[in-house]
Amino acid sequence: MRRDYADLYALCRHDPAADAYFQALPEEVRSRLSGRMKQVNTFADLRRRASALLEGSDPF
Repeated sequence: MRRDYADLYALCRHDPAADAYFQALPEEVRSRLSGRMKQVNTFADLRRRASALLEGSDPF
C-alpha cells in the first residue's frame, strides 16, 4: 500500500526501510534529496529520485 508523508523526514521517521535506504546513500545524494525534502513523500519517490541522482540526472 502506498503511504504518503509530508516530506522526506517524516517518511524516514515512520518507515525504517526508507530510513535505512536513505542513510545508505552517498552523502552528496542525501544532501540533494534533503534540499528538496518536500518533494519526497513516499518510499517510491525516494528510490526513484535517488536512482536518478546516482545516474547523473536531476529528478526534480
